[in-house]
Order: sequence, then structure tokens, then C-alpha cells
Amino acid sequence: MKHFYLTKNVNPNYYSWLTVVMFVLIFQSAQAFDADCGGVPAWSSSQVYLGGSEVTYNGYKYQANYWTQNNNPEQYSDPYEHWTNLGACDGGGGGNTNQPPTVSLTSPSNGASFSSGDNITLSANASDSDGSITKVEFYQGATKLGEDSSSPYSFTWNNVAVGSYSISAKAFDNDNASANSSIVSISVTSSGGGGGSCDGLPQYSAGTSYTQNQEVANVGNKYQCNVPGWCSSSAGWAYAPGTGQHWQDAWSLVGECGGGNGGNEAPSVSITGPSNGSSYIDGATITIAANASDDVAVTKVEFYSNGSYLGEDSSSPYSFTWSNVGIGSYTLTAVADDAETSTTSNPVNISVTSDGSGGGGGDLPDRLLVGYWHNFDNGSGVVKLRDVSAKWDVINIAFAEPTTVHGSSMTFTPDNSIYSSTQEFKNDVAYLQNQGKKVLISIGGANGAIDVSSSGDASAFSSSMINIINTYGFDGMDIDLEGSSLSLGAGDSDFRNPVSAKIVYFIQGAQTVINNYGNDFVLSMAPETAFVQGGYSTYAGIYGAYLPVIYALRNQMDYIHVQHYNSGCMLGLDGMCYSQSTADFHVAMAEMLLQGFPVAGNPVDFPALRQDQVAIGLPASPSAAGGGYTTPANVHKALDYLIKGIPFGGNYSLRSSSGYSNFRGLMTWSINWDINYGYEFSNNHRAYLDALGSAPLARKAADINTVDFTEDFKVYPNPFENSAKIAFSVMEEGRTKLEIYNTLGRKVATLKDEVLSKGSYMVEWFPKDNTSGIYLGRLSVGGEVKTFKIYKK
Repeated sequence: MKHFYLTKNVNPNYYSWLTVVMFVLIFQSAQAFDADCGGVPAWSSSQVYLGGSEVTYNGYKYQANYWTQNNNPEQYSDPYEHWTNLGACDGGGGGNTNQPPTVSLTSPSNGASFSSGDNITLSANASDSDGSITKVEFYQGATKLGEDSSSPYSFTWNNVAVGSYSISAKAFDNDNASANSSIVSISVTSSGGGGGSCDGLPQYSAGTSYTQNQEVANVGNKYQCNVPGWCSSSAGWAYAPGTGQHWQDAWSLVGECGGGNGGNEAPSVSITGPSNGSSYIDGATITIAANASDDVAVTKVEFYSNGSYLGEDSSSPYSFTWSNVGIGSYTLTAVADDAETSTTSNPVNISVTSDGSGGGGGDLPDRLLVGYWHNFDNGSGVVKLRDVSAKWDVINIAFAEPTTVHGSSMTFTPDNSIYSSTQEFKNDVAYLQNQGKKVLISIGGANGAIDVSSSGDASAFSSSMINIINTYGFDGMDIDLEGSSLSLGAGDSDFRNPVSAKIVYFIQGAQTVINNYGNDFVLSMAPETAFVQGGYSTYAGIYGAYLPVIYALRNQMDYIHVQHYNSGCMLGLDGMCYSQSTADFHVAMAEMLLQGFPVAGNPVDFPALRQDQVAIGLPASPSAAGGGYTTPANVHKALDYLIKGIPFGGNYSLRSSSGYSNFRGLMTWSINWDINYGYEFSNNHRAYLDALGSAPLARKAADINTVDFTEDFKVYPNPFENSAKIAFSVMEEGRTKLEIYNTLGRKVATLKDEVLSKGSYMVEWFPKDNTSGIYLGRLSVGGEVKTFKIYKK
């Protein structure tokens, strides 16, 4: 949130406008000099560049400022961006700048349908304006199917199995620059269902060892094993043919059973207890009960939590007693089996909290629309609180500020051009609260930098904030510290144990404020991306400076809405840099908090927050911020992917392909700018959030455990040539997944996906191709996750 009294009310780089203007003038004047581009390679979108690397592009020479990939030097050469413009090549002659090729798929057409076993011909047109095409590669998702080095470019994909596929082509020119085509979606369906008799075929069973091309029966169909390791996995929820989330990675559908097993009807099953949305206290014993029936006989009912097997019952009434259940949100399912088929129930969601009350924030809605209200006029116009739209759930009052510049004692007084008296403002706060709204006081803003760097400062901060909250009857506090308020000093290298005075004593002061109130006190945060996700690449100064605060207050924090605006390009978990205003940016930045991420120079990863603790902050209009405005349509694309797992065809791929159903909602700067822009934000996004329905959320759960893989975790050799070894320890028996992703976020290998006992393990990865570069590993053991980088020479 920005507090400048200007229409474009932000300075994202924390310098005065005069300094920026001077820098730009100096920067631009430097471009007037000619640059020697001899021997300097042309920029390639697929190449990874490190700080100091030089390239040519459109007749100019550029130098990388830090790690970058797929960021056009011409577009990303403003001050503080990825590239520095070193000047025109030899007077603007262009040097050896290469233009990338163009490519498009001509066949099959988007939406085309085929029958199982068909041979599908993929065709593409490709050209290069300043050279020649060396080859065109064809892909299904991230998997390369084949290539062609001569025009007309084509590849025949033989005996394609049933499924839905995303097809694309990639062209390379004689300077090794490349370009990707648009993605074409096709489907392959059963060619009539005549799978034949299933008599004598084994019924699929998770964990059973299956061989290549072995056939099994499941849910009335015949399936053939394609990948024995996955076919035989104990992860039935993932690879059970026809029902698992990833069954098409392991099996292909042969067809419907024409007899024998095919004549059997699948059983029916439903969970009768607990009811959807039930809440329990930490350590509870929960009895899960189910009804199941079948045209023959139900052999057993298995019970699962979040996809993990809990137990089973082979006699009616079917139930399982789950003891000493820890804090968290759980999705329960039951699977009924007969002799030949199985059926999974509809899910039931429950939550377990520390005290059964649902945690802090009292009766906050499950889906939140949060807006900031201006206690000043910055060009957007002003409005009294009583006239604020009822569509908002939380109204943040902007801002409480230090009584002196960079002070620690805070003050707030209603603007007398908006309110004639303090009592009138108090009455309006109470009016909103009587409507069921929460009204918070936000601290800081762009002009309200504070300095809490001693125990005396912490005391002054807490006592003044408690006085403000009590005076006006606010429901909680929003932490919107910007500028120099939080900064990491030299030697501060562990967000769990900060040593920088500004951070240590602010946490102390904030904790005192929180402790002064009960469980209904609402705590939210609104940092900028550099202060949070920026810690992934750099942990110094403002970069990552919010992480110790979030970590220290994570159990009291109801939700965080990082400002997805006024931001430079930011790295996602896939190692790619994404730009604001795009759906990819919103998804990538949000999932970093939902998954956790490595912090530069820190000994452990920053742990994931709960789904209900994460929201997104956006400008209400193009004038509300210096950049980052996103149309409602693109916001909804991002939310559909984040919440429902519905892809929109972007470059970023969710680590959790099914999405995050308990994602909390949206924040905007600001209510005033929303009014100014015709209520676009509140009207569109209120309707979207309401359409999601209510989801049971477990708020204020107890400690979020840090990832602890001990010193046994290592990757070696790194960089590697032919293979890399990943060593790790499992502290307690649990499901373990080890996956490798490329820098586009596409999974290239699954090395482990099974329940492992306590102990030490070593897995070796042999890449299927010889492509060099950076890969991202993701190791999850139980609920703990570690991401890491692997470099292939």
C-alpha cells in the first residue's frame, strides 16, 4: 500500500523520484556510446545467464546484472532490472544479433479427437528471418516425442493410448536460438470399448508387482501396464488405473470388459461421519464411518486422509477409529472394494485446531475480500466508512504512522477533511462491525517507515499501538511495513534466529500487542514481493526481511496478502522469472508461500504456510499503483488454477496439480481506488469468491514445523555430467516423493513415490536426455518439503 499524494502513488525502488530520474538520465546517456559486439553471442530465451554475461539483441550490447533466463534484454533493461544496456553495436550496426525463429503446429488441430491405438501425425511450419531452421522438436507436455530436421517438418506418434494430451513444437535456428509454438490440445478415447473379456485377469491392487504390458481389471475396464515401477506403486490414490490422479502416467486403457469382470457393477460408498466441515481439538480421536453396498458383496472399505491410507474394515457397519489426530486440515475418503472393482466416496473435509475455536480472527469468513481505506486524499477521492460497499469483509484503515520520522511511537487521527470529529469516525467503525465486518488498523505504508531497534523502541511501539487499537475499537492490526522499516544487517543468515535489531525488536513489540488481546484479534500482513519471495535469490537488506517476522508470528497470523504489484520480475519455484500483471506471476508468487521455498544462504527452507493463511494483494485500478494492475479475467484465471487446479495455458506449473482449495482470497489497494474505477474490483471478485462456496478452514493451527532433513541431505556431484546422487534421511515413516523439474516447471522425473521407513536413503538420477542446465529437485517426506537445484554440465 502506498501513501504518496499522487495519482500514480508508488516508488517501488525506495528511492526518491529525483534520484531515479537522474539515474535514468545517466543510464540513457551511457547508451549513446558504441559497443564492441565482436564475438558476443546473441541473446537466447532458453539460455541461462549469470551476472556479467554479455549478449547482443536488436543492435545493442547488454550485460546481465544477475541470474536471468527468458527476460528480453530490451524489455528488462530499465534501472534495477535484469540487464544493463552497454550501447549500440559499432554505431548501431547490429553486430551479430540473431533473431529467433518462428514455429506453429499445422496438424493436428486444437480439440481434435482420435481413437485409442491411432497413429497421429504431428506437422509444423517453421521459418527463420536471418538464418535457417536446423530442426523442429515435437512434444507431449514436457516429454519430447521426436524431431525432424527437414521441411516439411513432421513426426508420427504411433499407437497412442487413451488420454488428453497437450502437443507443441519447438524450432531451432542455426545460431541455436529457439521458439515454441502454441499448445494444441487433443484427446484420445476408447475405440468402442471392446476390451474383451476380463475373465482370468487379476483385479488391480495397490502395491502389487506388475510387469510391462501386464493387463488388469479395474472399475469395469481392462488396463495395460506401461511403467512397471509406477504400476506397482503402493500409491493407489495416484496410480490406480482409471481412478488415480496420475493413472495415465502408468497405465493405458484397453477398453471395457466385455464379459466376466465387465458384468460386475462397481460398489457404492459414502462417508456418514464425521460431517463435512467438522472441527476437532488437537489430539482428538475421530471415528470415520461409511455405508457401502454392492450387487455381489463388499469385501472391505479402506479409509484415507489426504490420500494417505489410515486403515480398513471388512464387515458392516464399516468404520475406522483415528486416534491422537494432530492440528491441520484433512480430506477424508473411503474406498469400497468388491472382488473385482472399487469405488471412492465423495470427500469430507474436517479441521483440527489447537483449541477447537477455529483460531484467531473470530468469525472471519472462509473467503476474504480485503480493502484499504484512505485516511487521506491522494487523487482517488475520499469516502466515509459508513458508505463503504458491503462487499468487503475486512477494511484496513491506512495508516497508523510514527509520531516522528523513522520513530517507534505510533499515532493515528482521522483526517478532519473527512470526519468532523473523532467520535464520528468511531461511530462509523462500530457501524461496519455491526454489519459483521472487521476493521483493522494498518501500520506503516510507503510514507510511514518506522525504526524499532531497541527494547525501548519496542515498548514505545507496543504501548502506542495498544492505545490506538483501544481508542477506536479496531479488530486487529495489519503490518504494512515498507522502505527501511525492516532490513537485514550483516551476518543475519537464519530467518528462524534473526539478529538484526530492526527485526528482533519489531517482533518483540508486535508480540506484546498481540498478547494484549484475545483469540478474536486479527493479525494480517501486506509485504512487498522483495521482502518475502525476494529472499529466494537474495537474503540481505530488504530482500527476505519480512521472513523472520512471518516465521515468528506465523501461529498468530490469520493471513498474509503480499503486494503483487510495484514489483520487478520475481523468481518462482521453477527458477523462471515472472513479471507482474500476469496470471503466471500471481500463481508462482502465491505457491511459494503455499509450498515453502529455499532462502538464500539460510540453513533451512522457509516453511509453507497453511492454505487459509495465503491471499493475493492487487491494485484496484491502473492508477492505484505504479504497475501490477491485472484485469479481473486474468485474476480469475490465476485463481482457477490456484484453487481448482484448472490450467490456463501459462508457463508456470503448479507443484500441487489439484490446486489449493482453502486459498483465502484477495486484497486490494484500495477501496477508494475501486470506487474511482467503477467498483470493478469489488463487483467482479466478490462474485467470484462467493461462487466458490464455503470451505472449512483450520485457522491458527499450532507450530508449523520447519523442514529438518539433517546434514544427511546432499546432492553430489553437483554439477554433474551423467548422473547425480541425492542422499537424504527419513526421520519418521511416511510417504516420500522425490521429483525433478526443469526450469519451465515441468516434471522430468519421479525418482521416489512410496512409503519409506525411518532411515537413510540414496537415489541416483540418470537424465533421459543430455540437455545441460539447471534443474529443480523437490523432496517431500511426510508434510515436510525441501527444494534444491541440480546443475547438469
